[in-house]
Amino acid sequence: MRVVGVDGMHHRRVRVAIVGAGGLGSYIGAVLARVGHEVTLIARGAHAASIEEHGLRVLSHAGDFSVRPKCAGSAFGLDGIELTFVAVKTYSLDAVAPQVRHLSEGGSVVVSLLNGVTATARLIAQGCGADRTLDGVAYMTAFRIEAGVVQRKAEHQEIVVGSPTARDAGAAGVGGDAAAYVERAFRETSVKIGVAADIRVELWEKMAVVCSLSVLCAMAARNMGSVRAHPLGADLQRQAIGEVLAVGRARGVPIPSDAEARIDEKLDLFPDDFFPSVIHDLNSGFRTEMDDLGGAISQMGREVGVPTPLHDAGTCIVQVAEARA
Repeated sequence: MRVVGVDGMHHRRVRVAIVGAGGLGSYIGAVLARVGHEVTLIARGAHAASIEEHGLRVLSHAGDFSVRPKCAGSAFGLDGIELTFVAVKTYSLDAVAPQVRHLSEGGSVVVSLLNGVTATARLIAQGCGADRTLDGVAYMTAFRIEAGVVQRKAEHQEIVVGSPTARDAGAAGVGGDAAAYVERAFRETSVKIGVAADIRVELWEKMAVVCSLSVLCAMAARNMGSVRAHPLGADLQRQAIGEVLAVGRARGVPIPSDAEARIDEKLDLFPDDFFPSVIHDLNSGFRTEMDDLGGAISQMGREVGVPTPLHDAGTCIVQVAEARA
């Protein structure tokens, strides 16, 4: 991974659309609006009403702040958008894809921040320009805790972007200008932007983080601190990570040999009271993304002949509970 250099590119206001104004999307919109960019959140209902009346409030250990982004019920009425972030749940991507295509056709760079490993391929298949569509991996945690209010968790703030076709044209080729454009937009913020030569590696390593957290907390029905405190917790954590990376390697992704150890250390840094978004959604009575996380690992594992017993069990537990709820 390299950090993009954009010397000579002066800061100016960028027109940004956020498709999916949940915790992550709203937080990114707030960060960009705070440094002067013209941000429009695709949002409706109480969240939009609260933002329009009171502004969008961000709670964070680094300091609370408020901004006043615009809100729109649909992206179809927006023109001249230069940068679009897609932050919906994986199961909502097909529903919003026509709106994202509209923005792409208008010239916008599109960055997918969805979990899983297939989002950009789905967007490109539905008409988004391949030269302006980037995969993005967000290493930050934010939750919408009430209408108009999001809370940022943990200190780390980084987004790694990359073109899904860059490995065929060189990291600075296809998607290179689009990636530099993203870096420019975040230049005066606290969010670090990096560019991956092969974004598939970042996607699969993030998949290992999200899926391992989800299946471990699902099976224990407790937070990560409780899992770590159990005598079997450390071994189960390493096994969960290994299942995901084994599937990725079997699918031809060049995941480095040290990935297991790095991800294991990363999971150890999560706070004891941490619940992943899948469990947060399940406990809140919302639909979960488990089908595209643990369920996807189970399915792909069967396709390539890699056993995934922990992901099978974790997925079953979540989806049975979800159906019951």
